[in-house]
Amino acid sequence: MVAEQSLPHTLLLVEDDDLQARLYRTMLYRERGTEPVTTGEGGHETGTTVETVRTLEDARTALEDDAESFDLVLLDLNLPDSLGLETLDSVLETVDGTGVVVLTGIDDTEIGRKAVERGAEDYLVKDRVTPRLLDRTVTYAVERRRRTAEIERQRSELAVLHWLVRHEIRNDAAVVLGWASALDTTDPESERIVSRIEEAGEHIVELTESVGTMVESLEEPRTELVPIDLVAVVEEEIDRLEARHGDCTVTFDRPEGTVSVQADRFLNVVVRNVLTNAVVHGDAEETITVTVSRGTDGSAELTVSDGGPGLSATDRRRATERGYTTDEEGIGVGLYLVRTFVDRYGGSLAIESAPERSPGTTVRIRLESER
Repeated sequence: MVAEQSLPHTLLLVEDDDLQARLYRTMLYRERGTEPVTTGEGGHETGTTVETVRTLEDARTALEDDAESFDLVLLDLNLPDSLGLETLDSVLETVDGTGVVVLTGIDDTEIGRKAVERGAEDYLVKDRVTPRLLDRTVTYAVERRRRTAEIERQRSELAVLHWLVRHEIRNDAAVVLGWASALDTTDPESERIVSRIEEAGEHIVELTESVGTMVESLEEPRTELVPIDLVAVVEEEIDRLEARHGDCTVTFDRPEGTVSVQADRFLNVVVRNVLTNAVVHGDAEETITVTVSRGTDGSAELTVSDGGPGLSATDRRRATERGYTTDEEGIGVGLYLVRTFVDRYGGSLAIESAPERSPGTTVRIRLESER
């Protein structure tokens, strides 16, 4: 709290009782050990500036003229020109990024709680205000509002990124693939070039799907985990993989019946990225082996093995770390997304040498079964 108290706060106090207004100002200045804004060590400003108005009309005028200059509004709900929660509603209509703490009478605690429900950061009962309580409430309210504004800014940026990934980049990749398929490939060299262009375009599409899903998951609150049939999801994603990569061969070893795991709607994306990783980093002439099994502890396990060049022991260990990419192909995007959701599901992710494959790599995911 000491670090936060060193920040300069500019408050708008809306209080028609001059004695009460003077008391609040004195409490804030005394608690912070300073008069209204002074220059502290290193040239940083400390303390608090309090601008006081007596009516709702004056408060709206001050906020409309320069709302951004105020870090917080301390608002008495009962003013000469407005009473009760309508006072708060009127101020909230005027401010945008500025928080409001309401001041209520001794018998108005219920109104204080309703004020918070309607958008106030907090409330204080006038007869119970102490210098420490007032200072702490102001500090917490200002910091909470700043964090909320930062989260809202990040969400807006994520929404823009989501739109760019889902539309602009994906559409351009589709155009590239369309033109590539129309090129004349009568000679082997041209065919090779067109094939590389198509592979790159398909990889861009797959990346946009992964990035778009990650952004989408960050934009929305975490959903409740529900029972999902892992076998059905794997079958669906194998069909999707074979349709997109016609030259790959997949064998699926599955148990009888369903295998329910605790997950959400992004489980398809998890399985899709593991399968795509096996295709991209495997050997096109080798078969991808997919297995779903039940663990002795009631968990479920998904393993995907490819016949590619494999990873070194160091790379296999580090590839499960967030954001890690190999020096050559780069596997961090898809597996970063997989790791993120597996963690969310309370499971585990491991990358190993593929058993009986030379050398090959196996991605092993353990998920909690239905509770």
